Amino acid sequence: MTTTADRREKGSGGITRLANGKYRAFVETTPDPGDGSRRRVSATGRTKSEALRKARDKALRPDMGMTPGGNATVAEWMDHWVDEVIEPRRAPNTTKSYRTRIRMDITPVIGAVPLDRLRPSHVRMVENRILRGDGRTGTDPRSAATARLTHSILKTALGDAMAEGLIDRNPAALTEVPETEPVEIAILTTGQAARLIALEPDTRWRLIWRLLFITGMRLGETLGITRQELIRSDGLPCLLVEWQLKEFEKDTVIPAGYRARHLGGRMWLTRPKTRKGQRLIPLPADLAADLESYMDSAGIPDDQPVFRSGRGNPICKDTLHHAWRRALDRAGLPHVSIHSARHTAATAFARLGVSGLARQSILGHADVGTTNAIYTHVDAGMLAGAIDGVERLIEG
Repeated sequence: MTTTADRREKGSGGITRLANGKYRAFVETTPDPGDGSRRRVSATGRTKSEALRKARDKALRPDMGMTPGGNATVAEWMDHWVDEVIEPRRAPNTTKSYRTRIRMDITPVIGAVPLDRLRPSHVRMVENRILRGDGRTGTDPRSAATARLTHSILKTALGDAMAEGLIDRNPAALTEVPETEPVEIAILTTGQAARLIALEPDTRWRLIWRLLFITGMRLGETLGITRQELIRSDGLPCLLVEWQLKEFEKDTVIPAGYRARHLGGRMWLTRPKTRKGQRLIPLPADLAADLESYMDSAGIPDDQPVFRSGRGNPICKDTLHHAWRRALDRAGLPHVSIHSARHTAATAFARLGVSGLARQSILGHADVGTTNAIYTHVDAGMLAGAIDGVERLIEG
């Protein structure tokens, strides 16, 4: 995670200090010959000057030797792939996740291996280090889910290397994907949720807890609610979920076509991650009235998130999680994840006999069956019955 951003040096596109103490330098290169879009490369170093020197050297090497018959290593290809293929096209936090897995789990193990000499055994070395740990470097064992994600990243990157003619086969495609077991998520019952809400003295947090437990909205969607999203449909008060609050690093590259609005600092409003994420959620009348009253008292512009910190900024993740832990302690409840509120809502919907289509529509899941998605229509009245039922379970 980036901690500080330093003043730009001449000839650089920015230098950022990372949480591990190293620096990442960005340098502009020639525009893309295909569409003229901006391109830049990055490199890390122990000092700002070292990072900048490595980035400049990288920019002067045409595609870093990324041509058939070249001598690129796995580390060079992975860096090039993230910079040129992933960063311009994927969500910023996806790029960040990929960089982390490459830096922590791929480069230390097989980074020096020439790309065209990579074998399935090298892929298994990466996975074994994740699952077993590495006593020599003090690396603890991690989950099969981490190994599975790393395998997926490596498989995709090597698939693109094949498409470029750099390798003849994809070694990651020739190895088994690490198996993962379902993880049991601890959740609160509707009665426990009711206790947490009832004992919350702060109006803002009480509203947020009610929205999370009653509607099953995602955290970013809840924190990103604007007045413009509170509407009426079929005569019912509803939230039209169109934005979610996200935190990005200061020098994050926003891909072309990625719908995002900068709120200042690290805070952005972005579209939900899937088309199904943009949806209509009916609200119980009393919850809608309380939300509208809060919006009136907050005095926030209609297109800005209404929930704010004590300093008047959009609420960041750390502030949210701290308030959640306080609320659990106040109610004498176990320390479950705040994301589990979404599971509590989904479980309540199922308990009430709400149809799968309605549940998926309210929760914004993308895996709705084709027949239901295309030929079955869900109106606001149908969804309102489900929401009202959950409210009765939680708030009586």
